[in-house]
Amino acid sequence: MANVAAPWASAPRYADPLGRMLVSLARALAVLGVAIIAGLAVMLVVTIVARKLLGWQVTGDHEIVRMFAAVSMSLVFPWCHMTAGNITVDLLTSALPRGTTQALDRIGSVLLGGMAALLAWRTGVLAVGSHASGAFSPLLTWPVWLFQALMVPGLTLTALCGFYVALAPGSMTARESQRAEAAGE
Repeated sequence: MANVAAPWASAPRYADPLGRMLVSLARALAVLGVAIIAGLAVMLVVTIVARKLLGWQVTGDHEIVRMFAAVSMSLVFPWCHMTAGNITVDLLTSALPRGTTQALDRIGSVLLGGMAALLAWRTGVLAVGSHASGAFSPLLTWPVWLFQALMVPGLTLTALCGFYVALAPGSMTARESQRAEAAGE
């Protein structure tokens, strides 16, 4: 707990310009995503306290949380993958040789990249369809397509990060050295 800023400061040092650019973009989106979540937390505290003390609440708080949380999470995914911050269950692979675990990590990154690309595409199609149909949220009557469209950049960057980590030479080594540095090894 002594060094709370360590995860932000200890991003992997990718040797190539593409890796450094992806880390910078991922960091910027993650900061925005965390700011959105922090704003939602403040709004929820206000609505809960106001509901208990004043009998008032933020109108449409559930809709606001649903729409903004989806956007926020899509913005944090790329940073999570570039820094190897995603949850892995290595119960079965921890005893395997380093090369084998790196190969499995690369396969996982390709699968993540493919899934994120599919989600970005389908979310974009959904946003276009929602815009064409004039869909809006029931209580606040906000255009649903806008929040769907705001998810596409994060999902697209997640796909690019997944493919980069899987295919770029040295990407696994950069992530491993960052993990070891963060663990204090």
